[in-house]
Amino acid sequence: MFELSEKTVEQIVFAMEDQEHESLVDLESGEVLPAEGRSGEGYARAPTWSSRDGFRLMEEFLASVRRPSARRELSAALARGRGVFKAFKAVLAEHQELERAFRDFKIRAIRRSIAAWYDDLREAKGLERLGPEPEDVDELLSSDLDIRIIGLAEARVLLEPLFDGAEEESAENMPGPVAAFEMERLRSEIAAADDAICAVADDGEGGALGFALGLRAIVGDRGFGRIVFIRVQREFRRMGLATALLGALTQAFEDEGISLVVLDSAVLPPEFGKSLAALGFVAYGLRALTRQD
Repeated sequence: MFELSEKTVEQIVFAMEDQEHESLVDLESGEVLPAEGRSGEGYARAPTWSSRDGFRLMEEFLASVRRPSARRELSAALARGRGVFKAFKAVLAEHQELERAFRDFKIRAIRRSIAAWYDDLREAKGLERLGPEPEDVDELLSSDLDIRIIGLAEARVLLEPLFDGAEEESAENMPGPVAAFEMERLRSEIAAADDAICAVADDGEGGALGFALGLRAIVGDRGFGRIVFIRVQREFRRMGLATALLGALTQAFEDEGISLVVLDSAVLPPEFGKSLAALGFVAYGLRALTRQD
């Protein structure tokens, strides 16, 4: 069984993208050869890469694009009937940074497909599967997203549209009057605050993909931090962004000498609490409601 070297991977990638010719891989040498005139157990068909795979890849890439204007343009390209691939590439060509990002994104996806294909071949020969190479999610996140710590004065410009989205979503998880009450209380508390520590993930166009806001609380001669608001736009969830914002905010408190931090928000979605233990948070107290219809 051949070794999946970098050279072999490059040859297989080329074969996968060549839609006009069929290729086989020599299972002993790993060489990629034309399929014509070759057959038998010593060869395997190169992995396929269909137009359906390409379209799914573009959809997945769109989910990672943070600039609103670019998202709109790429989304419009994907919504076309005919010529969708050409339209998508045309939009990318107007944004060189996105074009490079998509190329890297595509290469990573194809390499994962090749790794799975290679493991299937090994398994068929009674060999152990190697499994996919781990991706450094934290490194990808930090390279793609800019999380900044800002003060309340700068944050106020970003907050209102995030508040509107949070209130609308809160009404899905609790009765409308309760959601409105909690948001009004949050707005009033922040309006009365002199300053705050805020972590923001920029969208590159003056808005925010995600936001976390913390207040300093002083009791006598001691103090602690209160994180009262966290919001990540729906289309950018499940990327670890809320965790990154929370981590950046707690680190900012620690840098000020504040080691005790409390997460105190009634408007977070219920599922958010599942990740808190991994970040060192311990639940205390209880907030609940009942309604007799």
